[in-house]
Amino acid sequence: MRLLKYLICSILSAVILLTSLPFTAFSEEEKGTIHPFIPDVKEYYSELEDYITEGLRERKSQIDVSDFHIPQDDIIYVFRSVMFDNPDIFYVDSAFIPYDYDRLTDEIAILKPQYIFKKSKIPSYIKEFNKASEKLVDGINPSWSDFKKALIIHDRIAVNCRYYSKGLKSYTAYNVIVAHKGLCEGYSRAYSHLLSLVGVDSKTLNNEAKSHCWNLVKLNGYWYHVDVTADDPTPDVSGYVRHNFFLLTDAGMRAQDSDIHTGYKNDITYSSQYVCNSSKYNGAFFKKITSRIVYKNGAYYYMNNNYKGKYYSALIKRGSSKKVVKVIYDSWRNSSGGRFNKSCCKLFEYGKYIYYNTKRKIIRYNPDTGNFKRIYTLPDFIGTNNIGVTCQGSTVYATRSNANMTKYYRCKTAKFYSKNKMTVLPYLKYSSKQLNKKSSFKLKVYYGSGKTVYKSSNKKIAKVSSSGRVKAKKKGSCTITAEKNGKKLKCKIRVV
Repeated sequence: MRLLKYLICSILSAVILLTSLPFTAFSEEEKGTIHPFIPDVKEYYSELEDYITEGLRERKSQIDVSDFHIPQDDIIYVFRSVMFDNPDIFYVDSAFIPYDYDRLTDEIAILKPQYIFKKSKIPSYIKEFNKASEKLVDGINPSWSDFKKALIIHDRIAVNCRYYSKGLKSYTAYNVIVAHKGLCEGYSRAYSHLLSLVGVDSKTLNNEAKSHCWNLVKLNGYWYHVDVTADDPTPDVSGYVRHNFFLLTDAGMRAQDSDIHTGYKNDITYSSQYVCNSSKYNGAFFKKITSRIVYKNGAYYYMNNNYKGKYYSALIKRGSSKKVVKVIYDSWRNSSGGRFNKSCCKLFEYGKYIYYNTKRKIIRYNPDTGNFKRIYTLPDFIGTNNIGVTCQGSTVYATRSNANMTKYYRCKTAKFYSKNKMTVLPYLKYSSKQLNKKSSFKLKVYYGSGKTVYKSSNKKIAKVSSSGRVKAKKKGSCTITAEKNGKKLKCKIRVV
């Protein structure tokens, strides 16, 4: 989340524009506290919070709070509490709240919310936000345990979002849920919002000392720490989800070797009702899992990428008992032939099937019948290997790496056109090609069905036949476009 310095600088800017608007900053002794869990806020200002919330939902430019007699020193706590408790109010800037105040009593008179979306378009953004939220909780049965709901939503956010910092929207639940990218504050608000839709109680912690947010989640009367952001490592790899920060105790959080939680280690000042002291999930099965966990037909499915400690992968089914469904013996090797000390299989669900990647393939598994089917194989000319796979909407994405796993490439691999049917997207062998004058080559499109239509941007430089044969004519550069199944693939040609 934003640095405290930025918070103060932003409010100072407001002072310059609106000279009657002072600001509230945190004192040195308050740095490191966990906001918004200030007991006095909930105890004394619950009615005020409801009133401000109503004004924000009505998108008011000014909210008269003079009847509540709130001191200047308290307004920042109240406002932040409102914003964290209502992540669906994503269209308001939560960094600061300009206000007018009574100079005689030092009490707040008028709040002046800042909106980060154009007001006329906010209703359409809300509609889009609600629709995307419903998709992320689709299939979650109300009868499921709160643990199951919290786990599935944790993984869905992590695989659908990537860490991204640009503009105020990055701090909102909207950006994480709709645009699939955001910062820790956005992750935390999105998680809290989705949990509320399925009836799970949660809170958002704001560690001012390290400019970081995460959540507390209540399961069977006990609170636990959950940090979805920390469990979604960067750079983003399709289907890669850790569970190191899922359902931790206070002691477990302090024990993590993570700088972003150090302020929390030094100063726990939120209300005692939120203490996390249940050890129920210490050492649980999910702690070492680095793939998404899906729940189908009464069982959890996931990839164990350190199967028997031999760097193999195994598709695991965990119901009333644990069962190894399939062992994948692929090995990922560097350019010198050395083996990496991990496997890189990930999975996702779509319709009634589970899909997972191997080094060169994507496999479909039917939990009802136990049948496997290969649906995609990397062409031989592609030197990279799959290290992850996931699905967003109806599009399948595979993350590939170079030989030494130092660079990652996210590629659209396939697209679903029904619940159980998909098509592999076309792939062009060359993205660029250098030719000598009068030489030629065959531009081949892999995968996809139907006819491919070829076109040259400059036939005087290079022309292309209906079968994809490219012939160089004279010195210069042009682009050959191959269109198949509605997808345009381009190859840059340079004639020398």
